[in-house]
Amino acid sequence: MNPRLTKIIATLGPASGNKNQIRGLARAGVNVFRLNLSHGDHSVVRRWIKFIREVEAETGIFLGILLDLQGPKIRVGKFEGGSILLHKGQKVVLSTDRGMGRDGWIPVQYAHFPKEVKPGDPVFLDDGKLCVRANRVIANRVEAQVEVGGRLSNFKGLNLPDALIQTSPLTRKDRADLKFGLHEGVDFVALSFVGMARDVLQLRRLIRSQGGDAEVVAKIERKQAVQNLDEIVEASDAVMVARGDLGIEMPLSDVPVVQLKILQACAKHAKPVIVATQMLETMIENSRPTRAEISDISNSVSDCADAIMLSGETAVGKHPRAAVSVMVETALKTEEFQRENQRILPWSWFFKDQPPVHLGITYSANRLVELLGAKAIMLFTLTGGTARMVSSPHPMVPLLAFTSCRKRARKLTLVRGAVPFMVEESKNFLENLGELFRLLKKNRLVKKGDRVVITTGLPMGIPQWTNVIRVERVP
Repeated sequence: MNPRLTKIIATLGPASGNKNQIRGLARAGVNVFRLNLSHGDHSVVRRWIKFIREVEAETGIFLGILLDLQGPKIRVGKFEGGSILLHKGQKVVLSTDRGMGRDGWIPVQYAHFPKEVKPGDPVFLDDGKLCVRANRVIANRVEAQVEVGGRLSNFKGLNLPDALIQTSPLTRKDRADLKFGLHEGVDFVALSFVGMARDVLQLRRLIRSQGGDAEVVAKIERKQAVQNLDEIVEASDAVMVARGDLGIEMPLSDVPVVQLKILQACAKHAKPVIVATQMLETMIENSRPTRAEISDISNSVSDCADAIMLSGETAVGKHPRAAVSVMVETALKTEEFQRENQRILPWSWFFKDQPPVHLGITYSANRLVELLGAKAIMLFTLTGGTARMVSSPHPMVPLLAFTSCRKRARKLTLVRGAVPFMVEESKNFLENLGELFRLLKKNRLVKKGDRVVITTGLPMGIPQWTNVIRVERVP
């Protein structure tokens, strides 16, 4: 059976946080565990990280850890009685003044709110369930009229899709959470509410200043981020399509098109991309998904997302392992169809002019797979860059990625098709082919007589030095 190419991310929580549950999820097919710092204190998260590393050692399955920072979520304040009822057409005031909210008066916990809202701007409340439209801005107050009413409770979220948010995406809490996560050795850090490339670069500098090497995942969840998509993708190590807030920031009918644009941008820049939010939402309660959810997973796999993510389904759901199994089965069946019907992205997709040698080699490896019917691509990667570049044209075979660094092997858990292996560092990757073929046959990834395409760089140890390509038959 062909190995699954699409990676699966599962969010840990009360429903999945003990060691046996983590082991079960890993065996069911999870590649990366997400730790959501919007919930859970450091002592709980530290225990989860310990369990993940122990399960990795016991099972031999490389497991990535993604630390998801909360970011500057804008919220309303507290209300007398815990909530107020908004009626369509009602005049209300949104204010940054301290104090309790009441009928017609909504406290906002964001000091710059009046400066960033203009008359005519929509203001969405409670994840888009309610909407008011700004009429007038006076000092630290915004007068508005209710367009979509309902009950508004304490500390519900507030979204400003038409405003240019100037606040840093890194809060004081995020900085403390980042320091904790880097100390615990997480592999990826997800940055919430990214607006532009400089937000990503700020986080990267902070990681490096603390001696960390975690990769930065930019979450695209604001209209501003979509407008600055190319620069954000280029600055990031990976990208997440965070469809929850995207669906508030823009019409829901725009989200599938934006998702496709993000996937295409990531392919061009050879950056892994994660599709997230409500993939199997009904399985939080139900043991079976809807047909639409299965189609959503299949479409994301067909569009060659590197990874698909479960949130509440595994964090608080009643059927976490079943949700992973549904995702695995759907991905495998979709990929089986793709192998017969899909071709790699064309040369012109990536290059307008003559490319550097290492990019030409990695693309040519994909073309040889199609021309010769090869069953896999073998490569040695020092930084992970070769694996990402080979993966970007979307080959339908596994990338058997050998590395001498355990941290690098874990970072390959986010790259579509990559199957990481630890090997001793060698001056010439090609001298050890016999031993590597025996390892691959033992793991049933290749068999005698299979053609494989091999790519590496000689001399070894130089980043972006992929300059060798050859074809071998498995002895």
